[in-house]
Amino acid sequence: MLRIGITGDNFIRWGGGLDFLRTVVSSLHATSVPMELHFLAPGTGPISALRRVDQKLTSVVKTVLGRKALASHTPSHADIKRAIESFDVPITLHDIDIGISALYRRSKKLSIDVLLPSFSPLPFDSELPWVGYLYDFQHRHLPQFFTDKECCQRDHDFQSMLASARAVIVNANDVKKDIEHFFPDSNARVFTLPFSTAPSPDWLDLNAASVREYYGIPPRYFIISNQFWQHKDHATAFNAFAELAQNTESSDVALVCTGATSDYRSMDYFNGLLEVIRLKRLESRVHILGMIPKSDQIALMTGAIALIQPTLNEGGPGGGAVYDAVALGVPSIVSNIPVNLEITEERSVSFFRARDPSSLAQAMRVSLEASQCRPRAAELIQRGKERRLRCGDVLMAALDYVTH
Repeated sequence: MLRIGITGDNFIRWGGGLDFLRTVVSSLHATSVPMELHFLAPGTGPISALRRVDQKLTSVVKTVLGRKALASHTPSHADIKRAIESFDVPITLHDIDIGISALYRRSKKLSIDVLLPSFSPLPFDSELPWVGYLYDFQHRHLPQFFTDKECCQRDHDFQSMLASARAVIVNANDVKKDIEHFFPDSNARVFTLPFSTAPSPDWLDLNAASVREYYGIPPRYFIISNQFWQHKDHATAFNAFAELAQNTESSDVALVCTGATSDYRSMDYFNGLLEVIRLKRLESRVHILGMIPKSDQIALMTGAIALIQPTLNEGGPGGGAVYDAVALGVPSIVSNIPVNLEITEERSVSFFRARDPSSLAQAMRVSLEASQCRPRAAELIQRGKERRLRCGDVLMAALDYVTH
């Protein structure tokens, strides 16, 4: 029986982190390998308590000085427990303290055989094998969204990971190519996870109409489910929607946005987007909901005409939003950046030229005119099982590589 530790550190601190771990856990479970899964979630203990106090003091000081404090989106214990239960996979949740020492102690106590996916290099490979994770090279492709210090720090972190890890997993061939290009001397074995989305069973029973009415959304709408970060390029979507809104045939169509509204790299970015909406006179038709429960976000997605993904950079094809949309059979209109072109689900995905509002507006018009016949639940579930198994096989290959 293989005892696998799922490392929650860092993954629980960003919007799509828990969704990514859901993919990892579900894919491992889809294989026929006998295993026990243990989720190691940092957040309790003296170091965690000190960090919370420090964050609170920092926020107070910034408020006193008249500066904006970055909102924390770290989930509570209850949020994590709820998310783990939604994985619909036998897995045990363990609360641990922050830090490598706490991770090592609990792993040894639980007789863990291997850890994955680790966001940071771990110093105990010979005693406890582990698989690393690298997300994307956005700082190389879009350096204007980062300070020089941040770019250097990311390069340092990636180099350290590739020097320390025997194996790393990535979500796209595009990321693997970047590793080969920017770090050609790396000895780490890179395993690319296939496009492996699948619907959670409870998603298929959600009532889109009731959730839509709760948030005051009209019957016809497009949806964007991204955090309001600069590289997600909401501005292109807003300008495209403004172009679409000029047609009388779409006068009843709305645009719904879910996701955190702050970007630590530009605290005024969101306000700039609000100004775009105001100048285009779209205040009554663009519904910005912010962070809402995952079940509500999914319900709204199922009722949408299509998901819009205008992103300029992703670590995996389409990002988390497209993963969810494809799992549900919801049409997606996606920017044609290289990583997105790796999406294998051509039946429900169309592309537009990145940064081009007119191209996106045209794709939205086509989507409005298209038939809304979608796959049945049984077909969605079967497709998801097949994808998860393919991903599970790759994950098991990575685990086998570091344990032998």
